[in-house]
Amino acid sequence: MESNTALLENLSTTFSELAAAIQRFNDVSFNSKPAGGNWSPAMVAQHLILAGTGIDKVLLGNTRPTATASDEKVAQLKDIFLNFDHKMTSPEFIEPIDQHYSLEGQKDKLNDIGAGIMKIVPDLDLTLTCTDFEMPFLGYLTRLELITGGQKCLKVPQTENKALSLFGLAIAFTKPWR
Repeated sequence: MESNTALLENLSTTFSELAAAIQRFNDVSFNSKPAGGNWSPAMVAQHLILAGTGIDKVLLGNTRPTATASDEKVAQLKDIFLNFDHKMTSPEFIEPIDQHYSLEGQKDKLNDIGAGIMKIVPDLDLTLTCTDFEMPFLGYLTRLELITGGQKCLKVPQTENKALSLFGLAIAFTKPWR
């Protein structure tokens, strides 16, 4: 099982890589939609913001002891959200509006989400199951699964110029925490 310290280091790296990926764009390319009706990188960033806002509240919310391995669903989450051959449909409440977004503003919001999570990780018992949120098809997730699953999904594809447009849904968690 990943320790709080190792998880914190991985989160820091992941959010730094995400900020660097966003910084590769200028304002025009950040808001340009690729052919085929896909989301612009700005819309993907907004999707991540909508999905990630409030995760800290879930992590600090109601919990219960976990009956299984605390990382049991991490591989499933990775398989679901890193399969770029499978186009997923976003739940409506975390689907971004097709509008112009500020590159710096989006980057700052994502940094704030990361900072909020990283602030609480050192003191969390990662083995507890969060009961304020139930992941469709997977059920309740442990704190470790919630953080690690989301963090793995935020990894920037290294071989793609349009790194952000490939993220799909990085932290594809529905919004009970809003």
